[in-house]
Amino acid sequence: MFRERLQSGGDEISLPLSKFVQENIPILLSRYEISYCKEADCIEYFITDKNTHEQISYALVLSLNRFAKQINVGRFCPELYKQPHCKYLSAACFYLLIHHFAKVFHLIEGYGIYLETKPATYKKFFSALKDFNLKVKRIILCKTAEVCDVYHQDNIDTSMVVKEVICN
Repeated sequence: MFRERLQSGGDEISLPLSKFVQENIPILLSRYEISYCKEADCIEYFITDKNTHEQISYALVLSLNRFAKQINVGRFCPELYKQPHCKYLSAACFYLLIHHFAKVFHLIEGYGIYLETKPATYKKFFSALKDFNLKVKRIILCKTAEVCDVYHQDNIDTSMVVKEVICN
């Protein structure tokens, strides 16, 4: 499923150096199927349990702001933390979805990543993502943190994220 090296047009591409990503994305994908629907500059992702076929998440929305050259994380609530033995899978999922989204839209290095979240969620989750450098840009009325980073390309295989046959 997850290969140490990929073949792409005759060129060998190395996977990311992050041990975290190399260990946790295969675990994520062995338990869950990730699918998506694309409409214009927006992609909605879905996570389905492979054993029960239950859709456990549908609150994953990323959009492209072409003018600002940034990936907007509209919603990221994969609900994986509610599943047994899934401690780091939300982080692996975030990593995979950002890179899948960037590949779908052929984004280059340097696009921004932008999201709004509660300060407590930033502190507990987003600030701990070591494969990103997500920083609080500002806090709005003590309730919302604007969080930013810069997208860095990684040659990770995202082909296991499948397009939904019928998008609602």
